[in-house]
Amino acid sequence: MNRLTDLYGRVLSTQDLLHGATDCPVLRIAFSSAEGVRSRRVVTRSRFRPTGKYPSWKMERMLQWESINELNAFRLLDCDPKVTVFTEQPCEIVYVDGTEIKHHYPDIYVEIDGKQEFWEVKAECEASQSEVSTRTELLRRGLQGYGFSYRIALGHELAKQPRLENAKTLLRYGRRAARDCERECLRTAVESKGHFNWAEICQGNFGSRGREIVCRLVLEGVLRVDLDSPLGPSTQFLERRNH
Repeated sequence: MNRLTDLYGRVLSTQDLLHGATDCPVLRIAFSSAEGVRSRRVVTRSRFRPTGKYPSWKMERMLQWESINELNAFRLLDCDPKVTVFTEQPCEIVYVDGTEIKHHYPDIYVEIDGKQEFWEVKAECEASQSEVSTRTELLRRGLQGYGFSYRIALGHELAKQPRLENAKTLLRYGRRAARDCERECLRTAVESKGHFNWAEICQGNFGSRGREIVCRLVLEGVLRVDLDSPLGPSTQFLERRNH
């Protein structure tokens, strides 16, 4: 279910708070339009730090990142079958910090397992700063009243190996959609054997495009593999139940 489509262009205010929510520090959430996609521009010629564009197979467009940590987050979200939607710079959040009105632009909006989350991507040294910690707690409490979660995604967790390298491998080979006949071939193989390993795939046991098809089906959640273990010849690929 893609709830983001219904949020494009909307402005949520305290009138939209869930029943029972009181004393909310978040005054307004203004989502970008479908045409504008993001609430502020990320990639510009004047920026001194690295920025770029990431081709998301899941979102079917280029997403703009402004740090390597954000790029890694996009890769992991694109590889997680539980994630149905994600987008960058989704909205502007207006909130009260003491007596001061402040504005915040979360880095990423994520829909995962039916939940709606805002992610702020930070290096650990930034996340521990007093100003960031205070804002995080305010927004966690305030956004719950609107039905959203708020979390800090730490750079060192996003760069954790071998998960990130495995994600890169799946994305490198799995961007092209599999044809129905290719899916059926893999389905039959899994049903007959129960599983198959990376060596069989790379040796061409499932055709010249076997590696590409398997990686695509892992991205889609049809097959599963342990991303937290190094990918090697004996790595097993299994059917994901109830996908």
